[in-house]
Amino acid sequence: MSKKGKLKIALIGSGGRMGVSITQVLANSTKSILFAAVERADSPLIGKDVGVHAGIGEMGKVYTSHMEEAISESDVIIDFGSAENTKSVLELAVKHKKPLVIGVTGLDEAFLQKIREASVQIPILQSPNMSVGVNLLFKLAEMTARVLGDEYDIEILDIHHRHKKDSPSGTAMKLKDVLLSALGRTEANVIYGRHGKEYGERDNKEIAIHSMRAGEVIGDHTAYFFSPDERIEISHKARDRRTFAVGAVKAAEFVYEQKIGSFHMFDVLGI
Repeated sequence: MSKKGKLKIALIGSGGRMGVSITQVLANSTKSILFAAVERADSPLIGKDVGVHAGIGEMGKVYTSHMEEAISESDVIIDFGSAENTKSVLELAVKHKKPLVIGVTGLDEAFLQKIREASVQIPILQSPNMSVGVNLLFKLAEMTARVLGDEYDIEILDIHHRHKKDSPSGTAMKLKDVLLSALGRTEANVIYGRHGKEYGERDNKEIAIHSMRAGEVIGDHTAYFFSPDERIEISHKARDRRTFAVGAVKAAEFVYEQKIGSFHMFDVLGI
């Protein structure tokens, strides 16, 4: 850790929307500091002041593309870069024995398995959404599904800004996984949107996911439970990315204290 006693964080994907929010949170943190702001080599941000880009004034720290140097000299890594780059981040985290927080979405099952394998060497917390509220959404949806069982039809809706690249969102996919586990169902029970004239009556074990991409919506997620007599909605609506950034910093501070293992935001929150 630094001489000031603060946790030194290497932030991958630091110039993006989430990176900027995390930078702003770290600027006011009493426990952690932004040690290195890493961006891809061809980014126009390289060499520019991090604080100016984040809207908080000059910090005297510039964006760098020297990822290995940043990782090797930091205490913990937060990765909000691209899915394509996360493999390199994981390899360097293992090489330098650094705790790792992964908030990147769009990771396939094969890579998620690599993360699980790496967690026997370093502590890793991987979550598509680190908001405290969203993780409460996961827990409440899980509890609701266990109580209601197969008597209710379940639908998931995710709404995000028009720039988002993946669909459904990582949060919607995690919500789906939580519901499948709670109900003892599999991916074979999942429908991604509906189209056509002859869809037919839904199966009572079906879970459907729908996505909207419009405007500048930061992130809305709702789990719906329908019966003939009532409808239950459990929703989370983000109004500022700071909620995700605060959770990511909490995750980094938590995972730094662990020796090895795979962790979730539920571990951070104690739920």
